[in-house]
Amino acid sequence: MTINISKLLTPLCLLVTTALFSQSNSLSSSPYSLFGMGTFNTSNTGKTVGLGNTGIANSSSTFINNLNPASMATIPLKTFFFDVGLKSEYGVQIEDGSKDTKNVANFSNMAFGFPLTKKSGVSVTLIPYTSVGYGISNIKTDIEGSTSYFLSNIEGSGGLNDLKLNYGYKLLDNLNIGATGSVLFGQIIETERSYIGSNTLTIYDTNSYSGFQFGAGIQYSPLENVTVGSVITFPSLLDGTQNRTVSQFYDSDIEYDQDLDAFELPLEVGVGIQTEFMDQVSVSLDYTKKFWNDTDQTDELGTFVDQNILGVGVEFDPNGNQLKFWNTVEYRAGFNYDSGYLEINNHKVHDYGFDLGIGIPLRYDGFSMLNIAYTYGKKGQVYDGLIQENYHMLTLNISLAGQWFVKRKIQ
Repeated sequence: MTINISKLLTPLCLLVTTALFSQSNSLSSSPYSLFGMGTFNTSNTGKTVGLGNTGIANSSSTFINNLNPASMATIPLKTFFFDVGLKSEYGVQIEDGSKDTKNVANFSNMAFGFPLTKKSGVSVTLIPYTSVGYGISNIKTDIEGSTSYFLSNIEGSGGLNDLKLNYGYKLLDNLNIGATGSVLFGQIIETERSYIGSNTLTIYDTNSYSGFQFGAGIQYSPLENVTVGSVITFPSLLDGTQNRTVSQFYDSDIEYDQDLDAFELPLEVGVGIQTEFMDQVSVSLDYTKKFWNDTDQTDELGTFVDQNILGVGVEFDPNGNQLKFWNTVEYRAGFNYDSGYLEINNHKVHDYGFDLGIGIPLRYDGFSMLNIAYTYGKKGQVYDGLIQENYHMLTLNISLAGQWFVKRKIQ
């Protein structure tokens, strides 16, 4: 019995490569990424995007479910999962009658998972945690004590990454428990250029953040076709340091480092339920609450408030004649509503999206699959200085499975 080492090293190499790539290219097209650590990522592993980002109660053994570590307990023996995703987003931003369009493409996830014993398994995932990508032009600032002013342009980019380890254990035949730990890290880069007459002042900030996050999960099946699940993520702090370079036209650069105030991530609690009908239709419902009020944090332009997220997903698997292609395809639809975690001018920046997706089998093992999802959504509103974003997002996700310690038959 032998293991193909190249099959093990390839995912690890890709994981490291993506870490470096996402560190410098995890961009957002949203003006709301100006706040805090940027906009929080909604993409995930497997087929969850096409199901309204639901999956807390999904204990399927056919893909890596990053939404609940307890699901790792169902990974079959001698099976290795590898998952990689790509997303592209096109957005239209509307403000006071004007429109602007943005188009961003990037990796959405990288993950691998495998069993440890008959009752336990682990997965390692790398997912962009937040994304920053904004530009503000011609900000007019009066010079105190005079009638003069200067204009500034500000640009931001970067974001944080989430490198997560999930562990699941089957405590009983119908009860799985799990634990998760994350390393959060990344950089947010901001460049401000101010023009005073013929002089230019440039301030280049590299803000580096890092921290740890821990959580737990549970999945329980009280009935044969019903599963309920719950997850909790504990509060944590992101420590930050800043490297600032100040450049003036006539003077040499000034560079110095300083510590930043820690950013507090809130307690998160999620619950979900999934049920199946006639071995063909599954329906999932998730609810998550993030307790931002307890962090007592404000941004220069807004306040962090409690966030409520509701998702609904439906999947149809024909389970018909496997010789007919369309009988092997999984069909999905979902809806997700996010009340938002920012309050600007006494208005929350809410977000909602509709999803359609399909799962195309790559082999007849029931595991390897190409998942495609389309999302149409709206974020914010054109009211009292706010901006509305209408966005279209296409997600491609490849979930692959391989066998370990399997003897080849010699014909």
